[in-house]
Amino acid sequence: MRSRFPAFTSLIGIAALVTLAIVAAAPVAAGRSAAVSAPLGAIPDPAIGPLTAEELMHAHDTLDLSAASGLQTPQPLRAFNHAGLQKEVFGFAPYWALSKQSTWNYKLLSTIAYFGLSINWDGTWIKSGGGYFGYRSQDLIDMVNTAHANGVRVLLTIKGSGQAPLYDILTVPAYRDLAVQNTIDAIANKNLDGVNIDFEGKTDPAYPGMQDGLTTFTAELSSAMHARWPSSMVTIATYTGSASWDGGLMRIDALAPYVDAMFVMGYDMSFSNMSGQAGPNAPLTGWTYNDTLSVSQYLTKAPASKIILGMPWYGYRFTTTTGAGYAHATGAVPATYSASLDLLACSHAASRWDAPSHSPWAVWYSPSTNDPCGINAGAWQELYYENTQSLAAKYDLVNATGIRGTGIWALGYEGGKPEIWSQLNTYFSCPADVTVDPTVATTEFAIGLSAGTCSVRSYDIQQYDATQNHGWYNLRSVAGNAATVAVEGFAGYTYQFRVRAHSAAGVVSAWSAAVTTAVASSATASHPFAGLYTLDDYGGVHADTSPPLSSSAYYAGWKIIRAGKALPGAIPQSGATLDGFGGLHPYGMPVTFSGTPYWRGWDVARDFAFLPDGTGGYVLDAFGGLHPFGVNGHAAPPTVQGAPYWAGWDIARKVVIFSDGTGGYVMDAYAGLHPFGIGHAAPPTTTGGPYWGGWQIARDVVLVPNSHAGYVLDGFGGVHPFSGAKAVVAAAYWSGHDIARSLWLLPSSTLAAPAGYTLDGYGGVHPFGGAPALTGYDYWPGNDVAHNLMGF
Repeated sequence: MRSRFPAFTSLIGIAALVTLAIVAAAPVAAGRSAAVSAPLGAIPDPAIGPLTAEELMHAHDTLDLSAASGLQTPQPLRAFNHAGLQKEVFGFAPYWALSKQSTWNYKLLSTIAYFGLSINWDGTWIKSGGGYFGYRSQDLIDMVNTAHANGVRVLLTIKGSGQAPLYDILTVPAYRDLAVQNTIDAIANKNLDGVNIDFEGKTDPAYPGMQDGLTTFTAELSSAMHARWPSSMVTIATYTGSASWDGGLMRIDALAPYVDAMFVMGYDMSFSNMSGQAGPNAPLTGWTYNDTLSVSQYLTKAPASKIILGMPWYGYRFTTTTGAGYAHATGAVPATYSASLDLLACSHAASRWDAPSHSPWAVWYSPSTNDPCGINAGAWQELYYENTQSLAAKYDLVNATGIRGTGIWALGYEGGKPEIWSQLNTYFSCPADVTVDPTVATTEFAIGLSAGTCSVRSYDIQQYDATQNHGWYNLRSVAGNAATVAVEGFAGYTYQFRVRAHSAAGVVSAWSAAVTTAVASSATASHPFAGLYTLDDYGGVHADTSPPLSSSAYYAGWKIIRAGKALPGAIPQSGATLDGFGGLHPYGMPVTFSGTPYWRGWDVARDFAFLPDGTGGYVLDAFGGLHPFGVNGHAAPPTVQGAPYWAGWDIARKVVIFSDGTGGYVMDAYAGLHPFGIGHAAPPTTTGGPYWGGWQIARDVVLVPNSHAGYVLDGFGGVHPFSGAKAVVAAAYWSGHDIARSLWLLPSSTLAAPAGYTLDGYGGVHPFGGAPALTGYDYWPGNDVAHNLMGF
């Protein structure tokens, strides 16, 4: 065994040489030589690692920690990621910030790494200092319990630094084995969920084999961890430039198979990028070290699923010789996110933007006395820091490159500021919630939408019909600033709703938990119709300010649908659509048909109509033939009397049946209305209606309830009365543009007070005669696919 003495290493900051005493005893090295030279294009390991340097600055902090009371053990993790994070959000919790754990938003964290326990050269713990006291504190127990209650993993960071101590730990098998076993025991003692390895050193010919030793240690620890706890998480903190070459302490391609994730320490770059100058802490682009380059290099050595880009929730305040950007610096002091905001406030310095690094900075002069910030430097101060804009650019990099997630150094540095948590929510989580009253007394009612602090671009909403056992139906998306949205339901029905959010950063949340409401059977109708729907040319049934209904036939890209009608009678929440071959397909509640005609491969069906009692109806073919069918087991109605027929001439377009069921009309393409009888002789011909001989411009025909009078719709939107119907003014008219497609009357319409809607080919629904305007309908501008309106 070699003799040992306390080892020392040096950290050169901006202008100060800080001598760092390594608490562990270290072996005497047989001489010293320069670190391994990095090849051209490689980014060598730093003289001292970022987290080691940060810890040294807190070596003499007075800790606000309480000793654990009794032999408490934190509760184990029962379920992971309750809040539905879309990416890993991995935060370091250093012992000096542990007392602030109650201010952290645990719902926006997936993993917390307690920082940490230090390992001696021989694999034993260093049982002194803040990290060891924090491990034994009540604050750690409380933090772990809160994290586990919120589905957040907690890891133990094991720390090692100094070339000589690391050399022994990594290259002497007995010390390595003891370090692994002690780590397992320490994790088990606190019911933790994994480990983070933070061994910060560099390759050096004086200490051969350290790179292989770190890989071996990581492999052995990972094997032991996963043997004991198969779902445990093994991670390692790595340098920004480690993936730029294979000669550093951390060989990324060799480590990757043994870890679940690598935390890339993407900060403290200014000291290497521009030694002796003020500069950005974590540039997105530019210089030698930057986040974009680092991620691209890591992706050549490790799977994206194992890369976490660590980001600083802090910056540096530099004392400089001038007020120019990147000025020569004579000192540097770290400033947390919250401290940076305080400095901006007390100095009244304007925030500036450093374009190459995509980060903010500020400059002001600190007088030697009476400095409102208390610095009293008698020199210029330059603050390079992070804000929500600079962090957003880095979060965009995480999402754009598809890596595992983002990391935070360090929790507590945000000082409880809500905007920094809101940013995480917007980029990586954005869980949405929906609320609704358990019972409602109107058929239109409101549901509440929220996504906490997330900046929401839009919400997707789905509705499930628990009465019909159909759904989930996609409702129309709403803007992210909507706190409530109106939805529709049938009286006596029960519905469920769920929602998801699209954040301003492009994140799509998971669907929320469903909420349930019952619409009272005596609910007040909110509209002058129970349900109104637009049928598209492919068979889609679209609710127009109405409860959603399912369709049973949809032919994507094939305009084969010819008609759709609501079923009268005892099952009003249903109906049928007709395809060009004569097939009838139910929508809404189940409906069966018998005796229907079918012309396979021959597009000859044009329209159909139900009897007023809903027991049957007739299909109209292109030549005027009317073919009876039965509904829900009822016999088909009798053959009609007096109906027109144009053999071989595709001229018949629409059919309507009187409210009394005694007959109806067939409309030809020129607007000619031809009567027929059902169980009776054909009624008299219509009077006063339009007719455009030789011009196939008629588009639809409707009857006023309880009458034989009605209206014809032309292709430009004109509404033309016949047989004594009252003249109406069309709400929409497109002169010379054949775009009107359908006409529908409210069930309450009378000869004296007709009202209803016209449908254009793009889906626009236009009221006339006092019908209320609608806003809740689908619209396809420039796409002529809307076929007809149907409802009850």
